[in-house]
Amino acid sequence: MIAPFWHRLLFRRGEKRHSPMPRIDTLGVPAQTPLYAIGDIHGQIDQLRQAIAWIVGRAAAQTEQNLKPKVVFLGDYVDRGEDSRAVLNCLIGLEAEFPSIQWIFLAGNHEAAMLGFLDNPLEHIAWLGFGGAETLLNYGVRPPVGVGGRAIQKTRDQLLQALPDTHLRFLQQLRHSHQCGDYLFVHAGLRPGVPLERQAPEDMLWIRDEFMNTPHWYGKCVVHGHTIETAPALHPWRIGIDSGAYCGGPLSCLVLTGNHREVIGFS
Repeated sequence: MIAPFWHRLLFRRGEKRHSPMPRIDTLGVPAQTPLYAIGDIHGQIDQLRQAIAWIVGRAAAQTEQNLKPKVVFLGDYVDRGEDSRAVLNCLIGLEAEFPSIQWIFLAGNHEAAMLGFLDNPLEHIAWLGFGGAETLLNYGVRPPVGVGGRAIQKTRDQLLQALPDTHLRFLQQLRHSHQCGDYLFVHAGLRPGVPLERQAPEDMLWIRDEFMNTPHWYGKCVVHGHTIETAPALHPWRIGIDSGAYCGGPLSCLVLTGNHREVIGFS
């Protein structure tokens, strides 16, 4: 069959065609690496503790079988909820308490906004309006009254004083992505049409509509949070597991074992 003119024109210009979308049941992680991915926590310490207890229980049996379980957190640990401080304390202690499990911590846009406020509060004052005020209170710092520069700077200084060094280091060392098998883990998503090696950290933290509304095969299935969905979205090209834990939904955990996947909710 002769290709249509537009197809031949693209081929001559050297533009690549998109890879075909795979079936989701063909995607997997290495057999020796059962993987758990946890969506946006937002200060929900009780749900987080439930999820960790369940994972640790399963992982104990898996390590006895010489498997190497891995847990990937997709970011947004702080803000909006009531106990961001306890969430960070819990996450920071996991590696020492359960060394047989590999713990991977990714950055979310809320951690990025909090660090931005600590670095330059006047340029990142917006953080206070989408969850930062709750985090300030959780660390014993009253949100500023008004938006005057002196009040904002004072609030930043008080937060720096109240924030344990371990918390600050944890936030500063968060990663933007992680790959395992046929899956790529990020907080928010990727920009369609951009190769993986050229994806911008800013998009991995903040992108929403361009990613969510454009089915696209990136060479990996993208596992993400950031955008609340009423039920976990299981597609060949993306799996979304932000189920709105801070506003009454469950905390979702994606479980990947070989070519099998399931989502467990903790409420």
